[in-house]
Amino acid sequence: MKELECKVRIGLTGTILQNNLEELWCVMDWAIPGCLGTLGHFKTQFSDPIEQGQRHSATKRSLATGRKAVRALAKRISPGFFRRTKALIKDQLPKKDDRVVYCSLTDFQQTVYQTVLDSEDVRLLLRSAEKCDCHSGRTRQRCCYNTNSEGIQMKALYFSYLAILRKVANHVALLQSTAGVSKKQEKYVNAICAQVFKKFPDFVQRCKNEAFEALSDPMYSGKMKVLQKLLRHYLQKRDKVLIFSLSTKLLDVLESFCLAEGLDFSRLDGSTNSKQRVQIVKDFNSSSHINLCLVSTMAGGLGLNFVGANVVVLFDPTWNPANDLQAVDRSASTAEFSCWKRERPSVFRGRAGACRSKGGTVRVKKPLQAADKRDMPHPHYSGGNTADDSGSAVW
Repeated sequence: MKELECKVRIGLTGTILQNNLEELWCVMDWAIPGCLGTLGHFKTQFSDPIEQGQRHSATKRSLATGRKAVRALAKRISPGFFRRTKALIKDQLPKKDDRVVYCSLTDFQQTVYQTVLDSEDVRLLLRSAEKCDCHSGRTRQRCCYNTNSEGIQMKALYFSYLAILRKVANHVALLQSTAGVSKKQEKYVNAICAQVFKKFPDFVQRCKNEAFEALSDPMYSGKMKVLQKLLRHYLQKRDKVLIFSLSTKLLDVLESFCLAEGLDFSRLDGSTNSKQRVQIVKDFNSSSHINLCLVSTMAGGLGLNFVGANVVVLFDPTWNPANDLQAVDRSASTAEFSCWKRERPSVFRGRAGACRSKGGTVRVKKPLQAADKRDMPHPHYSGGNTADDSGSAVW
């Protein structure tokens, strides 16, 4: 795109920044080449100080340096950055109730969760920050224990077990292996899951003989128990409900649950063609018979307007906050149905409650808190030429 020969370049986006500040540099350097210097200069002057100031362990000096970098960055991009937010039309939009719902794990989930935590690999991970036994002065993960017994790197191990624990927190059945998996890490995850389920033969047998009943049974998911109550409450009032999930496999589980409950619903995911998508949205918005729609966050979170919805459930929140915000705005930002009913749109974000171990809550709480931190929008480009500018950058 930088090779396009043109006198003026104008970029239009609803989300200029999602994961890191380098994305902002990329867009600005395309629109106004050199306005933020080279990428290396940008990281030294802006990106690194700001990110260091955001850390939980940041010192007062790091915080002050980070705030100073934010203000300098906002000032630098101001001449070429024109921003308008929903605040301009907030008086025309219905206010929404946005809630985080903590769902306790079921007894079976607790047992499976604890089984994963008691594994040799997780014990290795939990001790990774300790000083190495060889007295080198380095941590275990940077010295003699940088891999597990099978030669898997600690970093890969960390993300593998995060994925496993997240699956358990959503629905135990998600740990069942999937045919046709090609990625090395996913193969390793499936191998771990198979090992875990050796201790639960009755569950494995039920998944084989009564797959539909197993998937739709709330005893395997605390989130599903809460969802069951939410749906009964809102559908009884003829409210329109959207359920978003990042995982299509989890959508399969939710579909089985809805069928078992005898609910009329529609589904939209990546396999739905464009013509069908338009019809699904149209039917949901206008039909009095379809009050529930299961939606893939990535497939339905952009470009579609479920203006009939007044209840949104993020069953499986994503790592990227921008994706969840876009999904919520498919309904809550327009919410014509809600305005007509004179009701506030409701947003529910599902979070699995902590599993209890011998020392209280599990020690994976810290990385999960770090993940929750990603659920906050990045404010680094606020300030400057914005409609609601207060004269200073927002921290």
